[in-house]
Amino acid sequence: MAQHPIISVLESKNGFFTDIKAGNHQLIADEPEDMGGTDKAADPLSIALSALGACTAMTLKIYFAHKKLNWEKIEVHITHELLSIDKNSASDELIAMANNGKVRKLYKKIYIKSDMEDKLLNRASIIAEKCPVNLMMKRSCPMETEVIRL
Repeated sequence: MAQHPIISVLESKNGFFTDIKAGNHQLIADEPEDMGGTDKAADPLSIALSALGACTAMTLKIYFAHKKLNWEKIEVHITHELLSIDKNSASDELIAMANNGKVRKLYKKIYIKSDMEDKLLNRASIIAEKCPVNLMMKRSCPMETEVIRL
């Protein structure tokens, strides 16, 4: 089945302010003022990481519903850092991910408010790694996932 394209429109008169159409939905992106933007919207990296957080939460919701597990709240916190890698000691996989000797590492902390037993809660980190955005991003940057009870 063909997907509708995500269309991003940037006009020279608007600095970095970009209109985005994703199917029937409108989004906007921008850059912070110190990067030449107007800071009227999230920057593209933040939007991508937001998609990772949303997809992770939704994947867990589907899993919890399938297993008939009770939960009240899922919070996904994404942070990242840009790391320099040493080509002499880094794995081939990490070297392949690098851009100009640097790789962006993602950290995903998942906070879950639930009375489910620890064994089931700990399984959430495995399930969270299966969200489509996670799978796509993991091929291009290392990622760590941690689940914490709220």
